[in-house]
This record gives sequence, structure tokens and C-alpha cells, in this order.
Amino acid sequence: METQSEQVFSGLAIDVNLVKKLLQSNGIDCYARNRNAGENENGWAEQGFDPFVELYVAKDRADEATALIEKFLNTKAE
Repeated sequence: METQSEQVFSGLAIDVNLVKKLLQSNGIDCYARNRNAGENENGWAEQGFDPFVELYVAKDRADEATALIEKFLNTKAE
């Protein structure tokens, strides 16, 4: 049976990695997906290149993950 996933965050890779570590440290499995992976083999940004990475969690953990992310972002902004 395939697990349903839901996008809970997107941003620059550095920000996604911070949020990913936050979720993992709270026991929430997640994975990042770069929408450009495989399209840009030489590593240079092409015109129209989308630098954002998306972060996904299991659908049944999405609400919990979103709450943690919002708390983290609000704390970071202070």
C-alpha cells in the first residue's frame, strides 16, 4: 500500500534543510523534492529556473508538521 504524502513547505534548499531537520528531530519522516532535478545536469541555472525545493510528509502527519513549521517560522522572525 502506497503512503499518501502532502507538501508542507517549499523554499530555498537551505531553508528546506532546516525545516527537514526540525521535523525529523520531532519524529516526522519527510523528504525533499527538487522540481528541477534531472533537468539541469550541468548545475547552472537556466532562464526560468525555479530554485525552490518542496518538502513532503505523510498525509496523516501533515497537520502536526505544519504546526511545528509555523511555530519555528514565528520564532525565527522574532
